[in-house]
Amino acid sequence: MPLDVEGWAAAGLDFRVENSVAFLTLNRPHIKNAVTHPLRNAILASLDEVRSDPAIRAALVTGAGTAFCSGADLSEADHIEIPPEHRRGTPTHVRREDGLAYGWWRIIEKVWENTKPIVAAVNGPAYGFGCNFAFACDLVIAGESARFSEIFVQRGLPLEASGAYLLTRSVSPVRARELALFGDPLPATTAEQWGLVNRCVPDGDLMKVATGWAERLASGPTIGIGHIKSQINQGLDMNIRQTWREEVTFLGIGPGEDQAEAGLAFREKRAPKFTGR
Repeated sequence: MPLDVEGWAAAGLDFRVENSVAFLTLNRPHIKNAVTHPLRNAILASLDEVRSDPAIRAALVTGAGTAFCSGADLSEADHIEIPPEHRRGTPTHVRREDGLAYGWWRIIEKVWENTKPIVAAVNGPAYGFGCNFAFACDLVIAGESARFSEIFVQRGLPLEASGAYLLTRSVSPVRARELALFGDPLPATTAEQWGLVNRCVPDGDLMKVATGWAERLASGPTIGIGHIKSQINQGLDMNIRQTWREEVTFLGIGPGEDQAEAGLAFREKRAPKFTGR
């Protein structure tokens, strides 16, 4: 299926590939990159492309302008017609695949389960869905002006977009409660201290650092990196024997080209040249 890059751009997502890295830029700066139905669908489709295209070996997500993502475009809610059988309180409400809330979970799922590593370059406010979109990524680089807010409570909502799961994997329940119960913006420097982001860097260095990390991942053993990502993401949900089985399963697949190249490079005392196969 041909890529609908122009359609994605019209929805507010810029997509390009350079040096085996897919760059996904939320591009609605006039409204701080708030997400609509069309933008949500573009993000979903682009994440499918990242996973399926062997020429893409890593991805980088960021926002245009001065914000990463301010969450859902709440103005859209006034124009969405929800059939009676799918309204809140009905058994099928949470199963509505075209619903925006369901779409949040699908985006987090496609980031979390993607076989390619994904780097978030957080260039400003990351609120609500935007906050958890960043936290779901494998590596998070934040500019000094970045702010993270689980703002749902201020909208009368519980945590969405897998916030409870993602928060408690990175910080203690005590700190998770502070973030979730108040919804106050957390500065990037504090997010780094708490372990929610990997690095806090000057705003002017953000894309250079994040791109460097993404390109380093893209030059690595893609299949092995994908398995490591899966191991880490599942680690807290498994006991030690289950982790052994995961390791044996991977080893049982047989050596790929990158594994063979790593062994050859070691014997020849040189740096390996991985191809992603």
